[in-house]
Amino acid sequence: MRLVNYIPNTLTLVNGFAGCLALISIIEGNALMTLIWVLVGVFFDSIDGMVARAFKASSEIGKQLDSLCDLISFGLVPGFIMYKYLYECLPYHLVPLSLLGFLITIAAIYRLARFNITPSSQLDFEGMPTPAFALFVVGIPFIPVDLHYLVVVSVVAVLALLMVSKWMLPSQKLVNGKPTRFAMIFGLVATPILFWFRSESLSLVVLAYTLSGVIYMKLKD
Repeated sequence: MRLVNYIPNTLTLVNGFAGCLALISIIEGNALMTLIWVLVGVFFDSIDGMVARAFKASSEIGKQLDSLCDLISFGLVPGFIMYKYLYECLPYHLVPLSLLGFLITIAAIYRLARFNITPSSQLDFEGMPTPAFALFVVGIPFIPVDLHYLVVVSVVAVLALLMVSKWMLPSQKLVNGKPTRFAMIFGLVATPILFWFRSESLSLVVLAYTLSGVIYMKLKD
């Protein structure tokens, strides 16, 4: 086997390792480092497939590794964040309910399993992609408005349901080396907002992508 065949899988494993480091940052209570490690995971999750196609090194094990590493970075990490969030917000007698935060990890497991049996030729996403969901959750500590925890939990629950739903969302992938019309327009709007407000706007931008994406796909049909 050619050496280049190992490069895409190595990049995928870096995503999984970044997820492990994000978990350590959650335990340490370091929201900024958690965000950074998740962003590292998103970056490597984005490029491993492109590298595999460039080197013609796509493989079945690569697809499985991708989902397993995504489960750590974009399933377990947001589940752990919500567990800690609920643990800190809930009244003492309701603290055991904080374990419900891991239901979003279960939702991510289901979505990734479904993704593995979805035809690779499908461009758009069936349900909210796990990286976008994870970015919404890791952005919660940076929201500049003091939201009641029930509001936060309700929005997260709706997004988790959307993650396992069959509602279509537009892909951000390149098509023939070019972004889709939706990706280009959304990128032009979201990039300046993220550049100016940075982490404070992350959850809002992800939520805007989700809402506008659902509407776009409905109108497209």
